[in-house]
Amino acid sequence: MSVVDPKRLTAEVAARHGLLLREDDPAMALVTMSEIVLGEVLDRAELRWRDLLSEADAAQEKWQQEMIFGLQQEMERAGCALRMDLQRDRDAAKLQARELAVQLSQAYSRSAVRRWVAIGLIVGLALLVFGIGLGAAVERLWR
Repeated sequence: MSVVDPKRLTAEVAARHGLLLREDDPAMALVTMSEIVLGEVLDRAELRWRDLLSEADAAQEKWQQEMIFGLQQEMERAGCALRMDLQRDRDAAKLQARELAVQLSQAYSRSAVRRWVAIGLIVGLALLVFGIGLGAAVERLWR
């Protein structure tokens, strides 16, 4: 706190109001008392201001921690939801792959059955022709 310069004060009062004050004048005592009181008030205000700043800093720190915690929880929920979606998609893809494998197996099985039926018919027809031809040859020999 700066001290009021009495010479400057008496000169300013004389210039403004036309009054001459001396350093032992009771008005100067009032100036000193006001200066002391004002200093104490300013000191208290400064302490209160520092307390308020500390409280604001603490509140801001607490708010930041709560926000970080809330964001972490939200990220965990979002991560869980994403994992569940990915798991569902993976399971759906597995099911679709199994269905495709079954369909392919069935198609291959049908194709294989048709092929064997065709081969069986051809072999059967060949045996029939061979049998008829053999039967005809044997009949000529016996006649």
